[in-house]
Amino acid sequence: MIRVGVVGASGRTGSKVVEALSVSDGAVLGAAIVSQGSSRLGANVPGTQLQYSASLEALRGCDVAIEFSTPEVSAAVAEKCGEWGVPLLVATTGHSPAQAEQINAAAREVAIAVAPNTSLGAALLALAVEQVRDAARGAFDIEVMEIHHRMKRDAPSGTARALVNAAIVPGQEAVFGREGLRRSHEIGVSALRGGDIPGDHTVYFLGEGERLELTHRVHDRRVFGAGAVVLARRLVGRPSGLHSVRELLLT
Repeated sequence: MIRVGVVGASGRTGSKVVEALSVSDGAVLGAAIVSQGSSRLGANVPGTQLQYSASLEALRGCDVAIEFSTPEVSAAVAEKCGEWGVPLLVATTGHSPAQAEQINAAAREVAIAVAPNTSLGAALLALAVEQVRDAARGAFDIEVMEIHHRMKRDAPSGTARALVNAAIVPGQEAVFGREGLRRSHEIGVSALRGGDIPGDHTVYFLGEGERLELTHRVHDRRVFGAGAVVLARRLVGRPSGLHSVRELLLT
């Protein structure tokens, strides 16, 4: 049985990971990390013998960690996981270059995967985009649009950036928040914010007289928790280094 430490365990999405672990047949909650200011600090985690803790030391006894918190915290978690040899699934987005370098440095010591979206559907969308891009051979203009709740910190989303990476080819350029005329070599990315939308992503392949739209919509945050557990389990036993969601799903 794999022991999973969850950082951000009382948060909007981290709590869904805890829920997913409560019904998993191959993994259990090993640690539930929350912030010092959390109202759940010191309380019992329902259905377990554990308490919510603010100390990263609780991750030492885990087989893998999942992090849903903030860019600042995730960089610190990565550093500690690298030191302790605990594989880590980073599910936070919006890292600064310095924070990204901290994660990269930790990956030299332990297996780390950065997953801007932990739902299975989002991963499959990226794979589909790659296949359409290759088959289309430049016959379509490509645009990406994403919609999230009003409280999301980063724009465009990490998932939108991953979809751009799946769609782009040498010689193309991603343009975020375009103004003015579209140039032929651009892939435009639009970010909408409002309400409580967990996440909508659409990749448009726009041609002459036709268009193809590939869309993924999240209706329930539980898919993020369930997907994170699947990815974390597949990260255990991997060699040190940065691993992609694609790699975890296909190999």
